[in-house]
Amino acid sequence: MKYTIIPFLLFFFTSISAQTLSYSIGEIEYKEDVVKTIKITLDPKPETIKDVFEDWMDDYYNVDLDGKKFLFFDKKYLTAKGIVIPEISTRKIDLIVSVDETEMNSTKLDVFASFGYNNWIQPNEHYSEFAALEGIVYQFVADYLPEYYLDKVEDVREELTDLKDNESEMQEELVENKEDLEKLRMENAELLERLRQNQMKINSVQTRLKLNQKAYKSINKRIIEN
Repeated sequence: MKYTIIPFLLFFFTSISAQTLSYSIGEIEYKEDVVKTIKITLDPKPETIKDVFEDWMDDYYNVDLDGKKFLFFDKKYLTAKGIVIPEISTRKIDLIVSVDETEMNSTKLDVFASFGYNNWIQPNEHYSEFAALEGIVYQFVADYLPEYYLDKVEDVREELTDLKDNESEMQEELVENKEDLEKLRMENAELLERLRQNQMKINSVQTRLKLNQKAYKSINKRIIEN
């Protein structure tokens, strides 16, 4: 049975914040043909979407997008040739995926297909097949985005926990340093008092030394004179 678009599903995607997702029928130039695509723009940029989409298509539709089976891989496109996805058609199709990650803050995903050379699955010529392909792309985003942002939430939570732990450690260190400073301040005060007392003793001893030297000179003079 071919896939048809459920209105609620369309409402779900179009109601998501524009900062998260935008959906449109796009166009792409492929081998000198201008082809209609299912275009999804994800913002902010999920850096691993290409690998995730490959894994997802393999898991749900047994479509190998990593070059191990029916596909070839180049820098711009992922292409699965001669595959059958019953949800789209019982006929063999070529599935083509373009993932543009060149922009800093978004990722553009274009998905399109054909029944063979120049026989593109387009909304006017092959409405139900194109709608089924839309449904597959919708389902991928519905599966992927919650998990992606859940991972982001967990990452932020871990980062926040680390920051709080660091703050707690720094607060403890600050308290210890204040205690050390207070201890040093008291030790310095004691040392200053000891220095003051020692200086007084030095002054007293110097005075006694001068008196003794004076007395010694006086007595020594008398001895010499006698």
